[in-house]
Amino acid sequence: MTPRMLRTAALLVLAGCVAVSADDSASVLVSRDVYLMGTRARLSAYADTHDHGLATLESALRTIEDAEAELSTWRDSSRISALNRHPVDRAWTAAPRLCQMFGQVWEWSRATGGAFDPAIGRLLAAWDIHGEGSVPSDETRLAALASSGLALLEFDRERCTLTRRAEVTVDVGAFGKGEALDRVATLLGDGPWMVDIGGQIAVGGRAPQGDGWSVGVAHPHRRDQSVLWVKMAEGSLATTAGSERDLDAGGTRVGHVLDPRTGRPAPFAGAVTVWHERGLAADALSTALYVMGPEEGMRWANSRNIAACYLIPAQGTVRIEMTEAFRRTLSPTTTEPA
Repeated sequence: MTPRMLRTAALLVLAGCVAVSADDSASVLVSRDVYLMGTRARLSAYADTHDHGLATLESALRTIEDAEAELSTWRDSSRISALNRHPVDRAWTAAPRLCQMFGQVWEWSRATGGAFDPAIGRLLAAWDIHGEGSVPSDETRLAALASSGLALLEFDRERCTLTRRAEVTVDVGAFGKGEALDRVATLLGDGPWMVDIGGQIAVGGRAPQGDGWSVGVAHPHRRDQSVLWVKMAEGSLATTAGSERDLDAGGTRVGHVLDPRTGRPAPFAGAVTVWHERGLAADALSTALYVMGPEEGMRWANSRNIAACYLIPAQGTVRIEMTEAFRRTLSPTTTEPA
């Protein structure tokens, strides 16, 4: 049985939930729960019939699966894996879609002063972030840092080529889900639909029963508890948080988000949520602002009109700090909508 057949067999299909839209026509809500891109995902869409809803979700699933096959560093057959093992000082050609994606990656890395920089595969290996976690010696960390960073990966946007100037490798953990959601948005358009991949959400169009999709923002240390709710009619909402995914290496906390500038885990232990029109940007920015921490991050986000919100653990509670753009765009509330 192929992976796609296994995925189809495992789908949980929820249908028959009917809402009334603004033009009084019945809309059927169809949802699917599935495991992909290393996490749980839910896809939902309103359609005029159940079958049309299923077809919409199936096309979205194929799009995400194709993105995963192209981007996953866990698959030797992926294009990113091919780039990571391509000989040093030899140009590697990216397909047009990947070329556009890398253009965004470079732009956000420059804009954030390197707080977002996905060319950190060597650092992730040194800290064993994808394994049990470990604390490298300073010598090992500095050697990994010297082999990390987009500065070691030459990108020729006109020719769509990338050239590794050292044994640098790219990890897609800080932008891969966002890229997949952007591809879904291009496919589905205005919707109405919503896709949640491991906590990063993208929507298109307003849900028929209200003025937007109601989305909960989770407590940084209790992921099943929402502390903030927002309304979304478009764009993507991405959250980067510590706690659950952080590792313990012999009694030492190893945060899973590394600061590309120092080669060390980012010291912040709360969460940051970012909304942006594009999923890749939201994904990258939530990582960058987590790395910056609340003080630097709030200054940076406010100065650039970025919709961002920090959840900061403080003496058993959570302090919420949000930019004006976040308030204006998402109408956040600490009370769950009825």
